[in-house]
Formats: sequence, C-alpha cells, structure tokens
Amino acid sequence: MTGDIRRSWLRHWHSVIDDAIGQDPSFDFEAAYEDPYGDFRMHFMTWDLPDESLRRCFGILPQGAEMCNRAIEMRRLYRGEKSSIPEQDALALFQRGLDGFAQFVESEDLEDLKKPIRVTRVTRAQIQMPPGDRVAIVLEGIDWSGRVATENLNTGSFLRETLYRLAHSYDVVDYIEWPLFPDPQSIDPFRGFALLALSDEYFPMLADGPVLFVVADCVVKQRRITNG
Repeated sequence: MTGDIRRSWLRHWHSVIDDAIGQDPSFDFEAAYEDPYGDFRMHFMTWDLPDESLRRCFGILPQGAEMCNRAIEMRRLYRGEKSSIPEQDALALFQRGLDGFAQFVESEDLEDLKKPIRVTRVTRAQIQMPPGDRVAIVLEGIDWSGRVATENLNTGSFLRETLYRLAHSYDVVDYIEWPLFPDPQSIDPFRGFALLALSDEYFPMLADGPVLFVVADCVVKQRRITNG
C-alpha cells in the first residue's frame, strides 16, 4: 500500500471520529500512522460512532458502502440481545459455508470440505485452545493478486485490525471484507460463519474434516444471566 493512500484514509477516518466524538489532544497521528496495530483510537472508537459517521468513514474506500452495511449489521447483531440458534440451523449455516468455499477451492482441501460434519460438545474452557483450524484456511492457497485489485487488497489490510475489534472474530472480519473479492455468483461464503461466531455457542472448524464444536455450558450461562 502506498503511504499516501493509507495516510489519506487514516486522516479522513480520524477526522470523522473528531467530528462525532471530539478531538483527543493526546492522540499522535504520526505514531498511529507508523504503527497501525497500535492505533487503538481507530480500533475501538470506530465502533462508538453512529451509523451515519461510520458511513462517512467507509465512504472513501473501495466497496466502502457495502462493507459498511455489513459492519452496521454485525454491530447490531453483536450488541443486541442474543438469541440461541437451534443446532439444526447451525449445521445448515455451516454446510452452506462449506459449499460456498468449495466453489473457490481446487486442491486436496476440497476433500476435507466434502466430508460429513461431525458435532462435538466442549466446555467454554476447552474452546479457548482451538481444537481445529478456521475453515477459511482453505482459501489461503488462492492467489488473489491477479483477481483482486491492489487497492482492494490494501483496503483489507487497512481495515482488518479495526474490524476484528467489532466482535473479536475473524469470521466476522472476512464477512465484512468479502465485497472486496470477486464473487460473480454472490456465493458470499462467510455469512454463515459470521452468524455462528456471533452466537458465541457454535465454533465451526476443520479437524480431519468439518467439525461443529458446540459449547455445552453456553445455554446455562445465558440462562443464569437472564434470571439474574
């Protein structure tokens, strides 16, 4: 990414935060520019912005309007009242995502995607050490450089850390960023994975085939919160 483009995007983003929330005399723009991973003002305060301000932030980016619509949708679902997804619906979302990825993968990874989904119940503590890989790992072997505009790849790099802070899920990040990638058939494979991530109950992974890890103590925890 050329420095001038990223500097322009970053300056615009922080000017929107200034307008909506107020200036921070301690904020060092040059430090944020030099260390994108340390720009906590962008990472966190972005998600305190009203929808209209968020649209201004994204508006200067390639595919910004579509990505912003997705970000607003994910923020609403993440911060709203959680409703449990029935297990059959979770399996259907997982399968839809697997079928979507299969449209983009041409390798031995395709065999893993075609295996039947296994369901494994785990505790919240057990899932902290991921027992498998993100399904999106099968896309890592794709060379997007000849199929995606350089500016789109730069946009994804610019946004990724901030998008992660929205719901602490790279499946949500990938869903929001998907408009940057070619998808002429509108397969949109990440949507199901993003919805499962927001449930905080289901964790779709690859571990010698697709496995839906279900947090067994999640419902109990939700019920305790509801009942006080």
